[in-house]
Amino acid sequence: MAGAGFEERFETLRGEMLRFLAARQRAFPRLAAPISRAAQAIAATPLAASPPRPRRLPGCRHLPAALEMAAGGPMASLAAAFAALEGDLRWLRSEHYRTRLGDDYMANYGYANIVGFDAPAPHERVVASFFVIGPGRHYPRHRHQAEEIYFPFGGDTLWGQGDEAPRPRPPGEAIHNPPWLPHEMIVRATPLFTFCFWLSPGPIARAQLLDEGGLPPPPAMG
Repeated sequence: MAGAGFEERFETLRGEMLRFLAARQRAFPRLAAPISRAAQAIAATPLAASPPRPRRLPGCRHLPAALEMAAGGPMASLAAAFAALEGDLRWLRSEHYRTRLGDDYMANYGYANIVGFDAPAPHERVVASFFVIGPGRHYPRHRHQAEEIYFPFGGDTLWGQGDEAPRPRPPGEAIHNPPWLPHEMIVRATPLFTFCFWLSPGPIARAQLLDEGGLPPPPAMG
């Protein structure tokens, strides 16, 4: 990929994402429908004429360790294709988290959308993204209207869903969060590095952090 232009590297990553998702459909047949919907959107969404301007964030300093970890696992080719493009992507973070989680947390995470908002391939209802959080951080219980599936590259993160105790997940496992299901990630000694997608019934709405004391009902629809 040395010397390849942005569009060529983007299409290489798109191809790796589609190959990976096709394999995940076979490995997790109960999730074939949402994985297929994500794959269709990734395949069909055109590259924007003017992709968002690249931007790095402080949390990107965790990428070298994350990519090194991924290189030894079953998702190595997907990680390599992402690594070839990520320096030309616009890294993002959910700025509404700052009040609750603080400046230190905000300086230790980020995500780069490939499809979706602020992405090279814009889409209003589907997001396909790569996400990194530095060691020793807790992404607290949160939820959202969109259906979501994470595919971790490796590491020792604990993944919590609903009332279940957080537990480790192997590389490549599909971690499925249906709409409004509370979930959390406890990042331990190694960075959290994951490929994930969102499927939203309408325009993407931001995630809600949840108070420890209880879970208010989801917002009324309509």
